[in-house]
Amino acid sequence: MLRSPTRRNPDPPALAAAVALLALLALLALAPLPALAQATDMPGHQLLQFARNYVIAPIALFAIVISGVAAFIRPEMIKSTAYVAIIAVVLYFLLANADRLLQVMRAG
Repeated sequence: MLRSPTRRNPDPPALAAAVALLALLALLALAPLPALAQATDMPGHQLLQFARNYVIAPIALFAIVISGVAAFIRPEMIKSTAYVAIIAVVLYFLLANADRLLQVMRAG
């Protein structure tokens, strides 16, 4: 009896979660560059305040809710839900406390 080799296709929601995670990791890698504009004497301060309150926070909340609903439908998505929540909290924390973090880094 010959068996034909079967090819496993990746699970589409898991693949989408992996792509989203990679995109967020790339964003985190680039986050220190715009964080320098957070200082109050730099022109990007108001832009980052706006982005934190009206872009990052709603998108993060939406991502957490959507991945939470996906975790209820497919329990294997719980891990990606935790990753999304952690990444969203870290991004918001970095943008909210960039002034203090930069002062600490400059003080040595």
